[in-house]
Amino acid sequence: AMEPDDIAALASATEKLKQDPKLINHPELGFLRDYLSSAWGVSLNGRGVPVQRPPQTLQIDLSDDEEVKKAGAGGDPPVVPVVEAVDVADSDEEDPDRIPEDSGPYPPLPPKRSSAQEEEAAEAQTAACSAAKQAGQDALDRGNAALALEKFTEALMTGVASALIFVRRAEVLMRMRRPVAAVRDCDAALEVNADCGKAYRVRGLAYRSIGRWEAAHRDLAQGQRLDYDDDA
Repeated sequence: AMEPDDIAALASATEKLKQDPKLINHPELGFLRDYLSSAWGVSLNGRGVPVQRPPQTLQIDLSDDEEVKKAGAGGDPPVVPVVEAVDVADSDEEDPDRIPEDSGPYPPLPPKRSSAQEEEAAEAQTAACSAAKQAGQDALDRGNAALALEKFTEALMTGVASALIFVRRAEVLMRMRRPVAAVRDCDAALEVNADCGKAYRVRGLAYRSIGRWEAAHRDLAQGQRLDYDDDA
């Protein structure tokens, strides 16, 4: 058990570390650094400031399949492991994968639509959306991100696009190093379909790229809950 004198000494040492975090690098405090690393996964930089990284890197599935993946001959859904909550703080530390936050103007978004409007979508609108989406994918396959952005925007502005088309444009924006615009598109996708796991995954990657670790971890975990991906 901790004696009163032990607690007082620990409180005093903690206060000194708060005032001057660099003291954590004192040679005689190696045992404390080892404990923080092994027990809590916390690494410290030369200034004594914690440096944390997101728990995993996800690969984006570029397919349009919205159906939940099945496993086994019986078609039973895969067992999704419980994702434990962790404390992942945002960070301003140097990160080679960090992307500066982009400012507007952002690609336009279509007006919000009601369920009744979705049901009344004209055949011509649906056909125009599908054609523009395919043209965007063709442009993306050729490596022309600018044209892909234009065509996916055209598909969205028909007003009948699915959540995945918003996500597809978000992926293009990430390729163009525009993470804030990508987050905006994923937000719009989730308004269309709140259970779109891919929107959470892409938004999580966008948050991760601008150092918003907590939001990234939350979205990536939610994406896995909604649409488990073995490759993630």
